[in-house]
Amino acid sequence: MQPTFEEIQAAQGTRLRQDVNPWDTYSAEMDFDPDITPELQRQIDEYAQHTHENSSNQNKEELARWKEENESVAKEYQWVTPEEYRDEGARVGRPIHSSEFIRMLKAAGVRCWYRTHLQAGKITLVIQRANFEPEVGCWVQLGFMPELSIMRFDEHDVPLDEKFRGWRTCLLQLILKSAISERKADEVFGRPKQTEQFHRYNSTLQSFRNAGNRLGGE
Repeated sequence: MQPTFEEIQAAQGTRLRQDVNPWDTYSAEMDFDPDITPELQRQIDEYAQHTHENSSNQNKEELARWKEENESVAKEYQWVTPEEYRDEGARVGRPIHSSEFIRMLKAAGVRCWYRTHLQAGKITLVIQRANFEPEVGCWVQLGFMPELSIMRFDEHDVPLDEKFRGWRTCLLQLILKSAISERKADEVFGRPKQTEQFHRYNSTLQSFRNAGNRLGGE
């Protein structure tokens, strides 16, 4: 069955409209999913309704989570060195757009959708594992992402944050949260390279496997 013009226009957002600015329909475009099932839409609506009813508490929780995440990231980055991230070209690898990233996740069987993020240039990836409530999977860089994250350092070579978030950083977080198996991730996104730039990614997965994870099968 061929889609109607209205369905195409909804999927394309402002790209087919000359009378609307792209930023005016951004939120609607981010929440649009033509393949969503009625049941999942109901769950998303309930999740969104709960969020709106508790917007004040939600904002406080989101800010607290953001602060906790920043502290966690700072702790994680304390061993990061500029040498490890010096070859930015090699870390760019195979860029993927945020819209393509979520499409591939859905193709892998991950139930997920995007929500707006408190910070510009970022979007929140919400996931829902079987028999669990929706939860934040990670934040995703809006637009094209390098394969591996590129760090920002200060003048003393102290790591500050991610200058550009890599899509494999997002994928790794989802693997560690059991939202997707390592095998399925390799099948859909491709196996990671075994180069120096991928050492941290591969070693983290290796440590996770050694710790007895159950993500080898599905």
